[in-house]
Formats: sequence, structure tokens, C-alpha cells
Amino acid sequence: MITFEEVNSAPTFSKQLENKILFSNHSYETSVSYQSTYTIKYVFEGLKHYNYNNQDVEVSKGEYLILNNGSQITTNVIRGTKGLSLFLSPRLIEEIYCFYSGNRSPIRFLEIVHGRSNHKIKTLLNQLVDLCNNDQVILEQQKEDVFIQISELIVEEQVAFNESFNNLKITKHDTKRALLKSIIKANDYIQDHFKDPITLDIMSRDIGLSKYYLHRLFKEINGLTPLQYLTKIRLENAKNKLQYSKDSIFEIAIACGFDTISYFSNTFKRHTGLSPSQFRENL
Repeated sequence: MITFEEVNSAPTFSKQLENKILFSNHSYETSVSYQSTYTIKYVFEGLKHYNYNNQDVEVSKGEYLILNNGSQITTNVIRGTKGLSLFLSPRLIEEIYCFYSGNRSPIRFLEIVHGRSNHKIKTLLNQLVDLCNNDQVILEQQKEDVFIQISELIVEEQVAFNESFNNLKITKHDTKRALLKSIIKANDYIQDHFKDPITLDIMSRDIGLSKYYLHRLFKEINGLTPLQYLTKIRLENAKNKLQYSKDSIFEIAIACGFDTISYFSNTFKRHTGLSPSQFRENL
């Protein structure tokens, strides 16, 4: 049973938080502390500050934070902030984790702020927000299905993180975890800046890793170099525009971060076997 609660001020958390959706619209600044179960914190308007495990983290509009079971959390919220919290029971997470990995031991999530790296999770979170805002009847009908889908995607993502973590050829556990967080941050960075002129130097500076480490670790975890991944994201967006917009080939090339139409056309054909025009004609 998935419960739903809407609050306009600081929640009291007097009841156990398990398998619950909390929709918050903060009408004034507030702060609340509590110990939670596995939690997804999604901010869709404004800004929230969280403190957990001696870390101070800022979550901006369009970002979500994942926290582990038993985490002691302090949330500081500015007026006008709107957010969605999903509280996932350990039993639910254990069942999903066992299904994906065959392992019944408790899973530990990589506690990190996510931007745009997982489109499926963001799409479902936004679907919940839309239902909370506009259609409580359909929300009641669909909340359990969407909640389970998000829970599965979160666990599936964490299993992939754990595999990447174990494959890193680095001895120190804390160093591995910090570097994995940096690579996930690099994924989000590319998703957010694919329209811009990005170089390995720029990414290295903004992510805070040397070019060598960024290049080697990114490929080890993602199977692509940073610039190969950048091209992949640009082409995915170009395909979407070719299919769903009436923009010219030139407009699509510029909007997706390609310097010239010839560079765009050559790159597109090399990866798809079709020119942009042929791709659009074949839809």
C-alpha cells in the first residue's frame, strides 16, 4: 500500500515513513530533522539544503538526491520551494535488489545528487508531480504502479553503480566511491551542456579531475570516452528533433552542439548510416 500526503509546511514525521509519497509546497522557510528509510528527494521548484552523514548538499530544481535507510537527515527549505519525497521500505528494496542481483544482503545506495543522467527516473518523477498538481483521482489509481517503477529503476541503477565500483582498479574504498561520484557528475555535466562547446580540458576543470583520470575512468565505467558519450547525447537529441520538430537541419545541428551542418551531417551518417535528411524522410 502506497500512501500519499500533501504538506504546505514542515512535516512532523510522527509516523513511520515507508512506501509513502510526500508532496511538499513550502510556504515559508523551515528546517526539519528525522531518521528516514531509503529516500528519494526530488526538487521541482526552488532549492533545498540537506545535511546527512556530516555532508552538506544542495539540491536545485530538476535534481534528485538518494539517501540510505537509517540516514539522519536535516532539511533546510527556502520559501516557495516545492518537492517530492519518496520513502521506500527496506523490505521493498530488498525484494527488488534480490530480483536484480540474486543478493539478499542490504543494499547501500550511492548517496549523490542526480541531474539528468537517468531520463526514465526523471520522467516518472515528473509524471508524479503532474498528477499531484492536476489530477488526484488518476494519482490515486496510478501512484502504486509509478512508485514501483521508480523503485525498480533506482535499484537497477544502484546495481550498475556497484558493478562499476567493483571494477575500478583502485584499492581504497573511499577513493573509489569519490571517483565514481565524479564520473556520475560528469555524465550529468554532459547531459546539461551538450549544446555548448565542450572539451576535455573544460570538463576536467569543472568536474575536478585530471584529464587522464577523467578520460580513463569515464571509459572504464561507461564504455565510452567523455567525447564519445558527448557525441552520443548530441545525436540522440538530434534524432528526437528530426522526428518531432519541423526545424531545419541547420537549426537542429546548432541546437545540438554541432559547429557546422557538414560536421553534423558527416557525424550523423557515420553513426546511423543515413544523412539527417534521409533519417527524417524514413520516419
